[in-house]
Amino acid sequence: MLLALRDADSDPADFPSDAFMDEPDPATYRQARLSPNWRQWHKAIQSEIDGILQPDRADPVTAFPPGSTVLPSKFVFKLKKLTDGSLDKFKARCTTRGDMDRTFYEEAETFAPTPQLTTFRLLLALCLKHRLMPYHYDVSQAFLQALIPEDERYYVRFPKGYIHPKGYVGAYMKKALYGHRTSGRLWSETAHRFMTDRYPTLSRSTYDECLYIGWIDTQLFIVLIYVDDFIVACADELSRARFHTDIMSTFQATYSGVLNQFLQLRVDVQTETLPTGESYPTRIELSHERSITDLCAKFSINTDKQPPRSPMTEGLSLPIPSPDTIDRSIETPLRSLIYSLLWLARTVRPDIYYHVTYLAQFCHQPTVEALTAAKRILHYAYSTRDYTLAMAIDSAAPQLTAFCDSDHAGDTATRNSVSGYCLYFHGMLIDWWSKKQKSCTALHSTEAEYVAMSEACTSALAIYNTLTEFFPSDELITINVDNSAVQTLVTQRALSSKLKHIAVRYHAVRNWCQGPLRKFTPVWIPTDDNQSDIFTKALPITKHGVPIIDKFTARLLDIKDRRVKLVEKLRAAEAQQLHAQQQQLQQQQRQDEIVLASLQRQNLIG
Repeated sequence: MLLALRDADSDPADFPSDAFMDEPDPATYRQARLSPNWRQWHKAIQSEIDGILQPDRADPVTAFPPGSTVLPSKFVFKLKKLTDGSLDKFKARCTTRGDMDRTFYEEAETFAPTPQLTTFRLLLALCLKHRLMPYHYDVSQAFLQALIPEDERYYVRFPKGYIHPKGYVGAYMKKALYGHRTSGRLWSETAHRFMTDRYPTLSRSTYDECLYIGWIDTQLFIVLIYVDDFIVACADELSRARFHTDIMSTFQATYSGVLNQFLQLRVDVQTETLPTGESYPTRIELSHERSITDLCAKFSINTDKQPPRSPMTEGLSLPIPSPDTIDRSIETPLRSLIYSLLWLARTVRPDIYYHVTYLAQFCHQPTVEALTAAKRILHYAYSTRDYTLAMAIDSAAPQLTAFCDSDHAGDTATRNSVSGYCLYFHGMLIDWWSKKQKSCTALHSTEAEYVAMSEACTSALAIYNTLTEFFPSDELITINVDNSAVQTLVTQRALSSKLKHIAVRYHAVRNWCQGPLRKFTPVWIPTDDNQSDIFTKALPITKHGVPIIDKFTARLLDIKDRRVKLVEKLRAAEAQQLHAQQQQLQQQQRQDEIVLASLQRQNLIG
């Protein structure tokens, strides 16, 4: 049954922004028609179909040839918002059901690279070091700009319920459509050809195929491609103008200016201006404030309650789920919450990384205790939602500085140890993780630290290789560890008999810390100075609070911490109370002196 169009202005800007905040995204075309925002969704749908039916992208059909393979499709609706929560646009994406294609594809034919988040943070760090300004380009309908080989083309039926004004029932695709298994690869190859044809002086990274670095007219130029997003970093305005002309003439793209939003992240670039008029970044901050607020509303977190002072209770160890405690009714909410928290922890909130990864092991065996602990983490994240991952160049710091630590037998269920690691580039945090040592059960703390150091060196070496591929350097990586025995083991030539049972893969760290393949300088530090300790266990409030902020989080996050202000307020109140007691004591002493002097005068008169 056809529904009448609702009366609404065609321009979303005519509506107050909060009119769309509580409206969930339609899951089907029918739900979109029933939505009070139907006119906006209809406009987005028609724009998407018009983009697909461009002559060089697809041939519309009114009937499908007999015997041909026809793939169904569906609309994916998304109300796009800016980082401040205001309305951006209504988006309707027509995607094919790629799972319905029975054609066999090799893995090489479907693989499409995407950059790691570490590479994105490394790009921002390089911008600060080399004074490059990051710019953002978004390619519209990117997959529809990738040509499909003639022997791989297919028919697509329009989504159920949609009726084209000209009676078209589908299209014969000449270019890739979202949802098909080969579309990502075709677009990746198209973007790569664009970079190699237009910019032959740029080199594609061996370690991350989405990163291109090189020099254009002696000026450093960096491009990072994340599906349809191009992040361009350069110092020369002429180079940026040339790239702008090239990408606009090749693809249908949108220029957003200086990078301010990426993957729902808010990017705040603080700049200074040279006498020549050119600007360069001095500090970059990444935050997820709006996403955290939306998650609290989604999972019904009572933000008016007193927030927890730490993400997790110190030493929390949830019992192994049993058939009596497993609750399948909360499996979907728990998975959704854990995955959302993992995204926060992996992007800008390393202070909750260990706690989220610990609870992730309960996704397949959900319990009420795990869901309660996950909601506590989200409540803590909300109370500290003004934390930002701040990046500012520290010229005195080494190029790469790593910290590693372990919690021996930290998992009470399996008695496996937990490894933690973080990596700084010129004082800017760019990588971190926390993971269980599943391949071995450490017999003592030295063995656990040895394995953790080997895993940390492996991760740090990947960043080192990416950097030296374009910026050759002989500077060694400083690896900090709080176990002096491990420092000795990795630098001495003879292997201790107590470590010969460890898997060979972990002994590579010895070659990296000595001999011709040396890449690391192991340094012993006190446990209180080990910044990776927060990735191995749930710390007590006193360590996760002010001391950690002073020693770890202050460089890790730009703190506007309410707890620090509370501590300062309490200290001020204590000082004021002590001052009042001292004044009261002094007043009592003066009164005693007056009484004593009066008694002495009376004795003299008598």
